Amino acid sequence: MSGTTKTYKKVLTPKRLTPSIRFDAIDPRDYQAFETRFACEDCSHFNREDSLCTLGYPSHWHQREFQEKSYNLSGKIAHCRFLEID
Repeated sequence: MSGTTKTYKKVLTPKRLTPSIRFDAIDPRDYQAFETRFACEDCSHFNREDSLCTLGYPSHWHQREFQEKSYNLSGKIAHCRFLEID
């Protein structure tokens, strides 16, 4: 057995190009009692003319209309990690 070495190729798994969205449950009492800022329209990174995030993130998940509809159906909201309130 002289010098028999096997070479293995490393198979790379492609990275996910779009981040997954995580929906967080919100207590109904908190949702009604507090004026929580959670939508793109409240964020300083939101371009109101184009309705797009200036950081390049998809904004349709975090816009107020979608957030309210999501909360009314499931009691959950998708929070953006980069939300900065003006």
